[in-house]
Amino acid sequence: MTGHALVESAGLRGAGPAANLILLAGLVGVVLASPSVLVRLGSLGAVLLLAGWSGVPIRSFLRSLRFVLVFAAVLFIAQALSIHDGNALIDGFIWITDVGLLAGASMALRFLVVLASSFLFVSVVDPDRLAGALIRWGIPYRYGYLLILSLRFVPFFRRELRIVREAQSVRGLGVSVRSLKGIRRAVRYTFVPVLVSGLMRVDSIALSMKGRCFGLYRRRTASRPERFRVTDGAVLCCVAVLVGLAVVAARRGWI
Repeated sequence: MTGHALVESAGLRGAGPAANLILLAGLVGVVLASPSVLVRLGSLGAVLLLAGWSGVPIRSFLRSLRFVLVFAAVLFIAQALSIHDGNALIDGFIWITDVGLLAGASMALRFLVVLASSFLFVSVVDPDRLAGALIRWGIPYRYGYLLILSLRFVPFFRRELRIVREAQSVRGLGVSVRSLKGIRRAVRYTFVPVLVSGLMRVDSIALSMKGRCFGLYRRRTASRPERFRVTDGAVLCCVAVLVGLAVVAARRGWI
């Protein structure tokens, strides 16, 4: 087995769509239901560990979430400055309390885990396998194909954005969004080319679907059945550990 094949089957990539869906639901459910900051911090650590286990470079993973990290930091600061209950840690022009810090950390971690786990799910799950699983579960294949297109366009737009930025760099065109003029330039030289490229791709896909009489039949069979694997069991055990940690934290009153 080649190195590329090993990466394609590493970690969550080798698990079935059902296991990955349960993992995503478990992570989101735990961070939304548990008020414990430690549980949410542990959930974020679990997402990073699972990303590394799945062959996703941590640095690249965090770089893709840089805007999410910035917004999480804004949420933390806003909560820390707006909540004045509890013991004052900084008493002066800026009033910061322990309750405000905990509330800020709790909201920022909740936001980070939900988006990071969703991004990890999109990165490791094969859209074709996911759509096949949805079809076997009784969901109409038209909606399954719509999901495939949605997931396929995520890496497509990322690739097109990288190509546009490389073309801008070659031509010496600098685009910044730090001013109103920079935002207009970004819309003209970045957003519009990527949008046009996406519309061209949509048009070609629509012609292909029409030529193959997509939607002619009410039902469609899945070509590749999914089997339960050891990786699926490991993912389900991870979900059980997270849920158990949330239950223990609730009973013992962890912060």
